[in-house]
Amino acid sequence: MNTAHPDIVVVSPDKEYLIIVEVKLNDSISLRQRAVEQLKHLMASVGCSVGLAITGEHIVLLRDSLEKSHGESISVIGEAKLPACLLPSVDEQWRGSRELEFESRVQQWLEKLKQTSSLETLPNDLGELLGEPIIRLLQLGEIRAAGPRWSKVAS
Repeated sequence: MNTAHPDIVVVSPDKEYLIIVEVKLNDSISLRQRAVEQLKHLMASVGCSVGLAITGEHIVLLRDSLEKSHGESISVIGEAKLPACLLPSVDEQWRGSRELEFESRVQQWLEKLKQTSSLETLPNDLGELLGEPIIRLLQLGEIRAAGPRWSKVAS
């Protein structure tokens, strides 16, 4: 049985999940809603209270208030547009697989955001959505792929 897992994770030095990220290349409203529902399920299953769903040019922030169990208190905090110009160019090793290219670009963007941590350089809605708490989580943790990307194309 194939178990769902996030695409990108931010983990603390003691391996606690700080943020999990679900990445989808396409940006239809129905796909965004499915990504959010999948992210809620993943957040509850791994015990992570912050999630980002990135679909094309949209980013949705989810948080679990931990008031209820089994993910019932996970809600959408807000969403913003993610301008394509913010994403770095693709890593050559993923060229040719659009989904993996996009996932790689998102991970590189999060790593860059962690290093620069300047909200002033982001568009207002994106800066407000992410805010200092999310930036601090990025700075505190290690950003990495949640699983081997090669396995997605091996079949």
